[in-house]
Amino acid sequence: MGYRTRLTDDLERWIAAGWVDAAHRQAILGDVASRPGRWNAAGALAILGATLLAMSALSFVAANWDAMPRLIRFATIVLALWASLLGAGRAFDRDAPVIGHALALLGAALFGAAIMLTAQTFNMTSFRNTALLVWAAAAGGVALALPSRPVLILATGLGALWAGMEAFNPNAPGVVWAYLPVWGATALLARRLGSRVSFNLLALALFVWISHIMWSQAAADRLGQLEALDAVILIAGAIGLLAAWLRDRAIAGGGVLAAWAIALAVLGAHLLQWPLDEIRDADAGAGSGLHTAIATITLLMMAGIAWRRVADGKASRVAALTYLAAGLMAAAIPALVQAAGPDLMIWVRILIGAVFYALCAAMIVQGTRPDQSIVGALGIAGFVLQTLYVYAETFSGLLDTALFFFVGGVILFVISLALLRLRRGRSTAPGTTGREASS
Repeated sequence: MGYRTRLTDDLERWIAAGWVDAAHRQAILGDVASRPGRWNAAGALAILGATLLAMSALSFVAANWDAMPRLIRFATIVLALWASLLGAGRAFDRDAPVIGHALALLGAALFGAAIMLTAQTFNMTSFRNTALLVWAAAAGGVALALPSRPVLILATGLGALWAGMEAFNPNAPGVVWAYLPVWGATALLARRLGSRVSFNLLALALFVWISHIMWSQAAADRLGQLEALDAVILIAGAIGLLAAWLRDRAIAGGGVLAAWAIALAVLGAHLLQWPLDEIRDADAGAGSGLHTAIATITLLMMAGIAWRRVADGKASRVAALTYLAAGLMAAAIPALVQAAGPDLMIWVRILIGAVFYALCAAMIVQGTRPDQSIVGALGIAGFVLQTLYVYAETFSGLLDTALFFFVGGVILFVISLALLRLRRGRSTAPGTTGREASS
């Protein structure tokens, strides 16, 4: 459902309630209709055209590489670069933002081409992918100066690409910690320009970076396989609560980061259950100091942020305690798996499944709060995934299947009735308005 459709429905309800004058209905809808959308065909075609022009310039220079003198090669790219940036500035001055963004994107792309061609023309080597980082910084500067969200998206991707290339660079000294200030600077730009696409790319890049760090620690025998996956889940959970706290304070990007973090934590917690037997026999790695440190820090973060959100009225005590219980369970999984023998492994699985179900139920309830529907949606997704897992691992006959789904359906109906009674209790509480009850 689009914004205009939702607004039309809301206006009808507000007019019926006497909150909005019916005479203002058409004026409000007309103002919304007159504003251009965030995405349109003209803008998309212009961006694609800029991409093709950049590729054309690179192909032209490459095709005539041997025939062109060095200075001509360099001058061609530099002139095209400045022409694009000057054209972008001129387009913005003439109130043609679509053309301006396209030319700015072309200029930022040509800047990278200029760096690469300059390095090749004058026999300069790019040590540890520094040229790619310079390109990302320049694109970020262009995005801030104009300002231009498409150019910022390019800068975000370039920064993530640089970190990825450094991670697999044999000359790089281990973990690429330098990506953190790059990530932070790009996040500030995304907040300043209000680029939701950049926030999504940043969130995805951050968790890929974290996952690679944990994988590299496992490869270096500093973490066991199960500990590495468990550490990713704990870190994602802590970041998810921190980002939710930022979202509560209307800080741009907090909601996007929280959604990605919670999704990763839920998916990781679900996938962790599948290979428990194999990991237990191969490499649970329980007891490493690094895992203990990660678990301690993340649990303390989760406890502090959960308490703060409860104090602010953004989360219930039950939800906060459930999140902490899930975190404690996750932190203890490597030790439990290592200690449990073949006969006790089924009880470890049952315990993990019960905590996972409780976590999903708490997320579904939390999703009924204002602006937290994504939490509820992820809770439902986790509940469905866990149910399919339990079914695949436990039941085979049709009668067992029927009983399983019957019990599950009854449980869901009981939860639904409890939520309805809770909402009715809020709506009938003394001094509670309809708007407050609906939240």
